[in-house]
Amino acid sequence: MLDVSVLPAFLVAVVVILVTPGPDMAFLVATGINQGRRAAVRGAFGVTSAMTIWVLVAATGLGVALTQLPAALDAIRIAGAGYLAFLAITTWRSAGAEITEAGTVPNVFRRGFLVNITNPKVALFFVAFLPQFLGSAGEHPLAQMLMLGLLLQLIGLVADITIGSTAGLFRDAVLGRRRVRLALDGVAGTVYGGLAVLLLLGVVRG
Repeated sequence: MLDVSVLPAFLVAVVVILVTPGPDMAFLVATGINQGRRAAVRGAFGVTSAMTIWVLVAATGLGVALTQLPAALDAIRIAGAGYLAFLAITTWRSAGAEITEAGTVPNVFRRGFLVNITNPKVALFFVAFLPQFLGSAGEHPLAQMLMLGLLLQLIGLVADITIGSTAGLFRDAVLGRRRVRLALDGVAGTVYGGLAVLLLLGVVRG
C-alpha cells in the first residue's frame, strides 16, 4: 500500500511542478482567454486524459523501456514540435479575431490531449518522479505507482482547471478590445513557437 509518510514531500513536489510554465499551461491560458472557462475546463480534461496514459506507461515499466529508445523519444519530440508549431500558426493567423464560444469548439479536449501526449518531458517526468515516492518496503510497486499517479492527476486536474478558469476571467475584459486580443494571441503564438523550437533542439542535441 501507499506509504503515507511520503505524501507531504510528494504533494510539495507536485505543486512546484504544476506551477512551472510549459506547453500545458500555455495551452490552457490561451484557451481560457480566447474561448472562455468552459473551453478551458474541456482542455484541462484533455490534458489529464493524456496523463493517464503516461501514468500507465510509467507504472508498467514501459516508460523505462521508452527512455532506452532515443529514436522513440525523438519521434515524440518531433510530433510535439509539429503540433506546437501548428498551434502557433493557427494562433497567429487568428490573432485579434472574434472570440469563439466554447460550445463551437469540440476539438478543445483533443487539443489538450495532444499537447500533453506529444510532450516527451512528461513521459520522462513520470518515469523519474513517481518511483522516488514508493514505500521503503517496496511492496506492491505497481499499485503504489498507480495510486501516486492518480493523486497527481487529481491535483493536476484541479490546478489546470484553476489556471484555465482564471485566464477565462479575462475573456470578458478583452471582448471589445481587439488590440489587446491581438497582443495576447501574438504572445500565445510566440510561446507555442518557442516551445516547438526547444523540442526540436532536444532532437538535434540528442
